[in-house]
Amino acid sequence: MVKKIIQLFLFCLLVLVIALWQISFISAWSDFWGQLNLILMLLIFILFFFGQRPAFLAAFLSGFCLDVFSFNFFGLYFISLSLIIWLAQKLLINLFTNRSLYSFLLLSLATTVSYSLLINFLLYFSAAERISLFLIRSNFWRDLAYQSIWSVLGAILLFNIVAVVTKKFKPFFLEKKPVL
Repeated sequence: MVKKIIQLFLFCLLVLVIALWQISFISAWSDFWGQLNLILMLLIFILFFFGQRPAFLAAFLSGFCLDVFSFNFFGLYFISLSLIIWLAQKLLINLFTNRSLYSFLLLSLATTVSYSLLINFLLYFSAAERISLFLIRSNFWRDLAYQSIWSVLGAILLFNIVAVVTKKFKPFFLEKKPVL
């Protein structure tokens, strides 16, 4: 019982530290570097390797933390991260049935694009003044490309770290048997 409580505490602490790191440091960096979304990478990593319940818990914690420190309407990140985890879970069950590097890459890329579209959609319809639709702005597409690059690089790095640490994802080779 005590071990489970300590694990839960450390898990929550890790999620909150990464959310605060995202808010405090990464969002202040310039164009390419500022599009690194550690929270989304962490959530997809947790969903892919540990399951739906820890991913939703991490989405709730990080969404709440981002909402507290954000100047956007309260609930934007909470809603969007929860919907993205729900979508990623549906994709993981129905489309990406195996746990390979390719499915992790495609899942990361799909959730990055979906998250960017969802956030901008919610911000566009919640704004008091709508100057132009985000889909026709060039900086939206540039930022989406940067986020996609970071997502793919992060997925490759995280998957390879997990493959080195555990033997679960090691490839196996079929042995040729002599034909009689």
